Amino acid sequence: MKSILLIGLILALGSCQGAEIAEPLSAQDRSFSSVIVDGLEAFRVVLQNGSPNHGIPVMAPMTVSQRSFDFSSGEFSGSIGVEDFTLEGLDQYEVVAMKMDLIRSRVTFEINFKSVNFTTNYEVDMGSGYRIKRDGGAFFALEDLNIQGRISYSLGVFTSQLRVKDILIYPSVGNVNSQIENLSKYRIFNRKLNEVIEEFVTLTINDNTDFVASWVSEQATPICNDLIGDRTLSDIIAIITGGN
Repeated sequence: MKSILLIGLILALGSCQGAEIAEPLSAQDRSFSSVIVDGLEAFRVVLQNGSPNHGIPVMAPMTVSQRSFDFSSGEFSGSIGVEDFTLEGLDQYEVVAMKMDLIRSRVTFEINFKSVNFTTNYEVDMGSGYRIKRDGGAFFALEDLNIQGRISYSLGVFTSQLRVKDILIYPSVGNVNSQIENLSKYRIFNRKLNEVIEEFVTLTINDNTDFVASWVSEQATPICNDLIGDRTLSDIIAIITGGN
């Protein structure tokens, strides 16, 4: 997952400022926009085929044959198990906007996913004074998922070493589709419970964008700088344009 984060960061920052990148880009007769477009298309292929050299598995679709999770929070405890889990849609994105601000040293972008969804068979065993056991099939989708964001960066005066200052991500979702079987043995109640889940997820994403942006920045910024290491801007450009 860290490798994926680094690749995404490289794609966004690869068309940065300065004379240091002007020469390699002009030599290949490629504009800033074409570099980003080519990089994003290459990343789509990485999602579809994986990249063993970078430790990235196939993620479009992402499949998990079986996995279980134990949880304990206050009075609640239990386990959740999934089988034949398939996540789709990570490669089906549209770049709505990608803009470099050379003076302010930042990248702003907007990416839209038509549908990010998963199907699975699940089993839940939860206890809170009484025991609840449920199992069945499930389909869940975030439709028209929009990601707007900004990455601010800085370059060393003498070395052009790249440092990320902050990463702000603002998500929103157009529609949530929850079709989880056997939440209740009564069909009408099961549909109502799915509607509650849909409303809860929609409000959680759309009404907490500032919290998500702050949390992502705190978590992702140090990880990205650690992964960038001693790479300079030239190194980043070399990666995007085929050097590595």
